Amino acid sequence: MTDHHSLEIDHNQRRLGPIWLSPGILPRNVITLFYSGAMAIGFINLLNLIQPLLLQENLHMTEGEGDFTANLYIVLEITTLLVAAPLANLSDLIGRRPIFSSGFMLVCMTLIILPAATTGTELMLFRIVGSIGVACCTTMIASLCADYPQNASRGKFIGLNGIFTAFGVIALGSGLTQMPKVFTSMGYLPSESISYTLWIGGGLAFITSLVTFTGIKKGRASSHEEKLPFLENAQIGLKAIKNSPRLMLGCGATALSRGDLTVLASFFSLWIQKAGADKGIEAVTASATSGKLFGMIQLSMLCSMPFIAIMADRVDRVTNLTIGIALAAIGYFALGLSPDPFNSGLIYLVVVLAGIGEAAMIISVPALIGQEAPSALRGSIIGVAATFGALGIIASNKAAGYLFDNWDYQGPFLFMGTLNICMLLWAIKVQATTQTPA
Repeated sequence: MTDHHSLEIDHNQRRLGPIWLSPGILPRNVITLFYSGAMAIGFINLLNLIQPLLLQENLHMTEGEGDFTANLYIVLEITTLLVAAPLANLSDLIGRRPIFSSGFMLVCMTLIILPAATTGTELMLFRIVGSIGVACCTTMIASLCADYPQNASRGKFIGLNGIFTAFGVIALGSGLTQMPKVFTSMGYLPSESISYTLWIGGGLAFITSLVTFTGIKKGRASSHEEKLPFLENAQIGLKAIKNSPRLMLGCGATALSRGDLTVLASFFSLWIQKAGADKGIEAVTASATSGKLFGMIQLSMLCSMPFIAIMADRVDRVTNLTIGIALAAIGYFALGLSPDPFNSGLIYLVVVLAGIGEAAMIISVPALIGQEAPSALRGSIIGVAATFGALGIIASNKAAGYLFDNWDYQGPFLFMGTLNICMLLWAIKVQATTQTPA
């Protein structure tokens, strides 16, 4: 049995509540990670949720939004595809902290310059800068969530991180999306209101960069092990994935979960925006409605995460992933078959189901990869998983954009529900054919 599979607790190390930490990790490192991770995901959702308003008010785009959104995310994920694995591999060699804090500085730049975009091309170029920053942040979050807890506490750690993340999304993704409506009620033009909202976000990103650099543990995750050359470290990580059906499943599930999250963040808001336009509802009012409902999704995730996290530490982690995929499938089919988001009370049940499904995937996927990846190669392996995630986003968003424009506004959700069913069959096969680590 390898150390990273062990469920024994080293009581000589520090703890944070019920979570036992890896050697050398301080509670303040963990608290910083929770804060920075929450802000990072909050900024990602802020950009996604406010984009339909940018397209309508700044770029005056009245048709083809679905296809443009899909193409934009393809470009952004190609950027992630190119930079995520090298960044994660590099973090095995120089440490997570400098890459993590630099990511927030790039996000800060993006939020400040984004209101200046007047064409789709300019918007895409500005978002590419932010995409590099997002890749820095998300790969480091995944790596640090694997580094910091002992394996026996991995599920609870990821669950607690998810709870903080939900608060970040509610505060930034849902809270700041209400600000354009607040500013317009004060007499500002919609374009001015968008600018002020994004500039507030940029200031928060700058502060978060400083906090991250101060609080994240300095140095490499496995300083006691030999530092391999960059390419050799990447090759060994790829070989470890190839030889492990569980890591392969984890990479595939990463592709699915990243596609799930992006389709939800992008097309949920766009669906409500378009449905509102069809009913003659003002853009800022529809945007506020989408922000409120998206906040309810996050609240549902927040409430369900403790139960899912405890389960992740009590059952085999492939079994846990299988349950998570099934819950995600239910959530997406509920969205795909949802009634009118403006006039039906059932929309609240739908968003609760969607939130539970996303919470299950957010916890179960990294718990499996974190357990199966050796500590010295975690950055490399998580970088490969991030590459799979980028491919998943590219494929799912292109299909979702086509379905949104050419079939039905809720078509993307039905499509993702179908993909979850396919992944569920793969997970069941891996569970039946691989030995459960003791």
